[in-house]
Amino acid sequence: MGLIVCTIHTILAYIMAVYFIASIFYMIATIFVGTPFSDSLTEEQEKIKKKSARKRGLIFLVGICIGIVLCIYFHPFKKCNCPK
Repeated sequence: MGLIVCTIHTILAYIMAVYFIASIFYMIATIFVGTPFSDSLTEEQEKIKKKSARKRGLIFLVGICIGIVLCIYFHPFKKCNCPK
């Protein structure tokens, strides 16, 4: 067996960090902007929106679970734990 060289480009880590920071900033900044769309919804439309949000949240949660199971099963970064 040959020597396994493991390199992971840090660009992905930077992209993830920028996305995380932008998401936090967005959540904080939009508190002060208000929600004109949500304020204009009728009670019936609000119920539809909440039902849809619940369904989409569940779909996202299932996706996270699938991702965790696949990562545990396949160990995609196992070779990257090698000492340098």
